[in-house]
Amino acid sequence: MKNTDKTKEQLIDEIEELRQRIAELQISQEHREQEEKALRESEKLFRMVADFTYDWEYWLSPDGKYLYVSPACQRITGYSVNEFYKEPKLLNTITHPEDHDVVCRHLEESLKSDKALHVDFRIITRNGEERWISHFCQPIYGKDQSYLGRRASNRDISRRKELEEELRRANRSLRMLSACNHALIHAENEESLLDSVCQIIVEAGGFKLAWVGFKEKDQKKTVRLVAQAGYEEGYLESLHITWANRERGRGPTGRAIRSGEPSIARDILNDPSFAPWRAEALKRGFASSVALPLAIRGKTFGALNIYSSEADAFDPAEVNLLGELAGDLSFGIIALRTRIEQEVAEKALRKAHRELERRVKERTRELVEANERLKNEIEERRRLEKILTQKEKLETLGAIAAEVAHEIRNPLVSIGGFARRLGQKFPDLTECEIILRESERLERILSRIGDYLKPVEVRFQECSINSIVGDCKDLLSPELERRKIICRLDLDPELSPVRADPDILKQAFINLIRKGAELMADGGNIVIKTRETEKEILTEFGNQAAGLKVKRPEQLFMPFADEGESIGLPLSYRLLKDMGGLLSFSQTKDYIVFTVTLAKNFLFQHPEESN
Repeated sequence: MKNTDKTKEQLIDEIEELRQRIAELQISQEHREQEEKALRESEKLFRMVADFTYDWEYWLSPDGKYLYVSPACQRITGYSVNEFYKEPKLLNTITHPEDHDVVCRHLEESLKSDKALHVDFRIITRNGEERWISHFCQPIYGKDQSYLGRRASNRDISRRKELEEELRRANRSLRMLSACNHALIHAENEESLLDSVCQIIVEAGGFKLAWVGFKEKDQKKTVRLVAQAGYEEGYLESLHITWANRERGRGPTGRAIRSGEPSIARDILNDPSFAPWRAEALKRGFASSVALPLAIRGKTFGALNIYSSEADAFDPAEVNLLGELAGDLSFGIIALRTRIEQEVAEKALRKAHRELERRVKERTRELVEANERLKNEIEERRRLEKILTQKEKLETLGAIAAEVAHEIRNPLVSIGGFARRLGQKFPDLTECEIILRESERLERILSRIGDYLKPVEVRFQECSINSIVGDCKDLLSPELERRKIICRLDLDPELSPVRADPDILKQAFINLIRKGAELMADGGNIVIKTRETEKEILTEFGNQAAGLKVKRPEQLFMPFADEGESIGLPLSYRLLKDMGGLLSFSQTKDYIVFTVTLAKNFLFQHPEESN
């Protein structure tokens, strides 16, 4: 009985455990159902995210089949999801032929790499449109590290590529514009500027050919080639372009010159206006071109032509920048031509100015010389008139003296004798001394008149002026020392010898030294200098002393001037002039100079000597 009860209790315990187990299973089932529901919702959410993503997403299995393709593939490629599922190699098929090798290399590399890889390439859509794809892919691994294939994301970057290309072209044009402006600033002439700009367009711009043509005003209205750079291989020689409105003038160049506006051949292969040059252009790989007018003050004088190997290579933004380049080039040509014209005008002006200056200087010199000659002639005339007046007076006095010398001298002797006797008889009679002194002065005057009018014979011989000056200094040294006068010689050792009368020169030099000494009552300095010019030999007697000044210099060489009693200077003047020389005078503050000038045409043969 006891064992039976025990079995019953055990059974009750087992039933209770079973009930608990059933309850746990029910709870576990509920949790599993909730998890399955959450998983379905999560899968639905991720499916929605994947299906509605903007980029084209796909998942390739290890054997290269599509496990998943997002619907964005149709928007980007024009092909549906099912078409990609049916044809796993469809992506390779629509890849642009030029990018096929790039994509193949990428796929080969992706099979070997565990990293995310990237490549940009072009595809051809169902409707034939070309689009750029930015492709990223990476391997996928399960929790057990098993390889599950590759995950890829493709984004349409066609617009970005267009903007990048526009930016590249704009930057290229800006670089060209900057380089051309630099060439413009440093250009020395029109030819070098045009060559530099064409070279910059080809090298910095990456274009195939650039050339500049100027319109000619001939009958055929031809366009003359003036500069070119790039690949042309005889192309320009075959153009024969005109700016007239006929077949060879209806291309971009002729249109640009006639209209003054840029003219573009976007597709040389299909542009009807390019027919005359199409074959030669295609041979050289030219696909498009633009002609930009060159104008001065609104008048077109030529065109800048640029060729590209790409069709439709010139978008509006680039054409605008190239138009600025053509405008700058036109400005540079104008500036250079203006500068050349200015340089020619300035050169002519400088030449005319120099010629005018030369003529003015020459005429001024002639006028100065004429004025100096006239001044000298006037002064000489005045001096000669005074001398003539004196000479007439002296000649009259001489004639009178010659005729009545004995009548004058006899009374003078008598008057002088009586005056002496009266003076001896009446010592206190002062009038006797006056009579005697005046009688002696009158007799001296008569002697001076006779000496000045007395003809002098000139004896020419070769002599040294330096030696004569030295002799005169030695002769007068005691007298000069007594007067406290220092005499210094400044003689040219190479001085040429002269043919003159040494006695006359000596007499004149002594008179000049003494006259200078007389003028310097309180002592001073005398410098005697000899020098030689091309036409003359000069001997200068310079006198220097404080307060030294001749009040009436015009009377120095006139006999019997009011202020002087000596006839030395007038006699020296006359003797030097008779010998073919000249005695002149000048003075500044505390300094006077007497100058003896002998012209060289008198040095070897004097006219009187030949007679």
